[in-house]
Amino acid sequence: MTLPPVPKSAVLTLAEQAPCSSKRLLIVVLAAGQSKRFEGVKLAQLIPSLSATGISEQAIISTHVERLQQLHYQDLDLERQDTHSPQHTPLLVILGAHQHVLQPLLAELNSRHSFDILINPQWHTGLASSVSLAASYAKEQGFDAMLLTLADQVALSADDYRQLILTWHETGKDVVAHYLDDLGVPAIFNASTLPLFTHLSGDRGAKSILKQQAQQGALVAITLPRAAIDIDTQADLASWLALKE
Repeated sequence: MTLPPVPKSAVLTLAEQAPCSSKRLLIVVLAAGQSKRFEGVKLAQLIPSLSATGISEQAIISTHVERLQQLHYQDLDLERQDTHSPQHTPLLVILGAHQHVLQPLLAELNSRHSFDILINPQWHTGLASSVSLAASYAKEQGFDAMLLTLADQVALSADDYRQLILTWHETGKDVVAHYLDDLGVPAIFNASTLPLFTHLSGDRGAKSILKQQAQQGALVAITLPRAAIDIDTQADLASWLALKE
C-alpha cells in the first residue's frame, strides 16, 4: 500500500494524544551492511562536509553521525524539559561487516558527544537483523520510540530529521518518510510497534511494518524527497558528488 504524503498543515491537526515532549527517543544509525554492490567500504568514502571550521572531507558515516548529533533536545522546542535528560538526543550506531574500519572513524565524534555502538554478528543475514537488534536495545533501555536512519542517505539534512521528530511530538504516531511514491526510512516507531520487528528476516528491513501500520492508520507520512538519494554503487557516489560541485 502506498500512502500519500500528509501536508504539514494537516499533520498539526492529527494529534490524538498528549504531545510526546516528555518521551525518550533513540536515534539509530544502521551501518552494518557489507555494501557488496559498492565493491569497497562504502561508508568510509570521503565526501565534502560542512563543519564549524569550514568545508572539509570526512567519511560518509562520520558525516551522517555528526549531522544527527546536531539534534539537541533544546532545538526541538520541547514544551517540558526533563532536567536529567542529556543535551543531545541519545544515539546508537549498529556496525557489522566493516566494523574494524568504521569504528575508528567514529572515535573523535564519540569523544565529543558519547553514543553507543553495537556490533551485529548476524549482519550477513540482512538488514532485518540490525533493525531487530536496534528494537531490542530500545525496548531494554526503556525508550519510547526509535528513529531508524540509514548512513548512506547522504542528502538528508538535520532539518529533515527535525521535521520527522517534531511530527512525532505533535501526533504521537509512528512517522515515516514518503518519497518515490512509496514509504521508507528514515522513520520513527513507537515502543508499541517495536515487537513487530522480531518477525522480520533477510533484507526486508522495516518496509513490511510500514505498510502494515499505514493500512491501520497508525502512522503519519511526510514528504522527504532527499531521502530518495542513497549510495549503493561507485557510480552513485560519483554522480552525487558531481551534482554537489
